[in-house]
Amino acid sequence: MGFSQTGWRKGNNEKLVWLNEQYKDDQGNLANLFMSTKELAYWGYMHLNKGAINGNQILPKEIFEQTTTIISPPDLEQQLPRNGFFWFVQDEPRSFTELGDKLPHGSFQSLGATGCACLVIPKCKTVAVRMYNQTGQNPLGYDYLKDIKTFGDLVCKYIEDI
Repeated sequence: MGFSQTGWRKGNNEKLVWLNEQYKDDQGNLANLFMSTKELAYWGYMHLNKGAINGNQILPKEIFEQTTTIISPPDLEQQLPRNGFFWFVQDEPRSFTELGDKLPHGSFQSLGATGCACLVIPKCKTVAVRMYNQTGQNPLGYDYLKDIKTFGDLVCKYIEDI
């Protein structure tokens, strides 16, 4: 994919937002994957297009169909999220999912340890990325589910306004 701003990092780099983290290695066992906003969006774009970039099928379409197909048990409690492989997948609005209620069926989202999100809305041919870069304590009164669901709902609102 030609990614040059993505990788497992152990130490600071002038192109990274670094919050004084300390990692013992760069093997990916400590949530120390760093990625630029552009490359995270491109990752979502590759999923949106099911592995096809500029008319070329880079990876098999079936891989992307599998990763964004709901694999959660069908008898899972109604309010809990539905998941593919590393993606939350929207089938219908649910109270304990990270997906906004206004997102159309088939939308999917992946989240990072520091609050970043890659949201893909196939129905609207849209990829949206948020970089939050938060570690440690959130402000008093912060509601994570409300915040991340609002992100998706705002993306939908602005798409509708275009």
